Amino acid sequence: MKKLLMLFGLFAIVSAASAQDSKFMAGGGLTYATDIDNIGINLKGLYLFNDTWEADGGFTYFFEKNNVKYSALDFNGHYVFMNNEGTCLYGLAGINITFYKIELGDAFNDALGDTYGDYYDGMDDYMPEYGASPFSDAEAKGNEVGFNLGAGGRMPLSEKLFLTGELKYTLGGADYLSLSAGIMYRF
Repeated sequence: MKKLLMLFGLFAIVSAASAQDSKFMAGGGLTYATDIDNIGINLKGLYLFNDTWEADGGFTYFFEKNNVKYSALDFNGHYVFMNNEGTCLYGLAGINITFYKIELGDAFNDALGDTYGDYYDGMDDYMPEYGASPFSDAEAKGNEVGFNLGAGGRMPLSEKLFLTGELKYTLGGADYLSLSAGIMYRF
């Protein structure tokens, strides 16, 4: 039993020592994007190359609004220009892919109302391959590639937990300003 406790203690000491040198961080938070005009949930991973350079990869899912779904995939490089006892400020640049999907569903049928709605509702009796409406389940989807430019920072809440914030502008097919806040954990 004593050997097991000593082994456990040694493992805890080695884990604590290696956590100080860890170069990986992961976390999540909330993002607001201006032209998307909605809030989303983000997940992010960060690798610390050295005291000056970092790289991150992240995914943001924006809540559905007006039958439109957005999500974004970001890959950014960070240049740290201030790092003081865990608090850091950085500039960022990178690549963004913004995905969108518009699902109209029965929006056309609802808009047509009584004028043509009854006609399309009865159509499936005669032509079942067309269903209730030629417009039901209509959707459009695609993506836009852009370039990120912005700034961010981290502030330690504890030895391993950090409060984060970023402000970045995405230039390209989908132009928008986004503001993010969240929590990151250092492994």
